[in-house]
Amino acid sequence: MRTKTTDLTPPAQRGMSLIGFLFVTAVVLIVALMAFRTIPAYIEWYTIQKALTEALADTNDPTLNNIRKAMDRKLSADYADAVSPKDVEIRREGNTIIAYVAWEKRLPLVYNASLLLEFEATASR
Repeated sequence: MRTKTTDLTPPAQRGMSLIGFLFVTAVVLIVALMAFRTIPAYIEWYTIQKALTEALADTNDPTLNNIRKAMDRKLSADYADAVSPKDVEIRREGNTIIAYVAWEKRLPLVYNASLLLEFEATASR
């Protein structure tokens, strides 16, 4: 007659080790730092894109000076200071007027490491 033997091997462990937890936490913190630093820059890009589109649409005579004046009114109302109205370039392609502005934003992250973001906004009429 055979007796039933009990299995004495320990059950497989589940979960995350302390080193794994610290690694995941470090990665999450780095991603959060990058997000918290870049989100305001992208909000400012959206504001400038909207101001450029509205400035081009609101001017009756779309000359460079008129578009720059309208852009100055829109930007001063929204407190966007990454670009100025003199940075706006205008070109004509056929019957379409295209307004364009480009800029860079350097965001310090830690110590001597920075993040360089390049933005451009375009509107046409």
